[in-house]
Amino acid sequence: MRTLAIASLLLCSLPIGSLADKSKVSRAAIQAIEGNMDSHLMKLWPEDPMQVVGLTQGAYINGFGAVFMSEVNLAPGAGITPFHQTVTKDELTRLHDKKLTRLPKLKEAMQDMLLNSASSLDSVPATEQITLGITLFYWHGESTEGLPAQIVMHAPRRALVNVKTGMAERSTLTAAVTVDQF
Repeated sequence: MRTLAIASLLLCSLPIGSLADKSKVSRAAIQAIEGNMDSHLMKLWPEDPMQVVGLTQGAYINGFGAVFMSEVNLAPGAGITPFHQTVTKDELTRLHDKKLTRLPKLKEAMQDMLLNSASSLDSVPATEQITLGITLFYWHGESTEGLPAQIVMHAPRRALVNVKTGMAERSTLTAAVTVDQF
């Protein structure tokens, strides 16, 4: 009886995490997608690139899917320097207008990145999500009227792969992808 009690206590003291499923997605797979997303963002406007403010970070959440986050400045401005000590109202207006103009292409690029990552992350179960969140950088005093602070897109991997492989029309992507703007 005493041996049974000791054995029961030892079993109860095992870490719960060791009994759970291990991650199905390797860190290397996540890192490859991170690099691809950074590269894709940098190439959107090659003549006048946006600024990626830090590298894309990704993680796999068991039971949910893969999540990637990045921060960008859609239209970097001159900023404050010893030779340019103030930002004029006209400069701020031009930056705002440029960001408004670039927003649709950023959203389209985010959908493309979701499609590309879904086909590369074949170890993510088809029912789990691929999520991409992009935070938009703004300077203090810059107008954000009509612009979100963050865009988050996600969809089940299966739906994304079906579009990517041609099993579903690209037009079905609108219904499959959830877009939240904050």
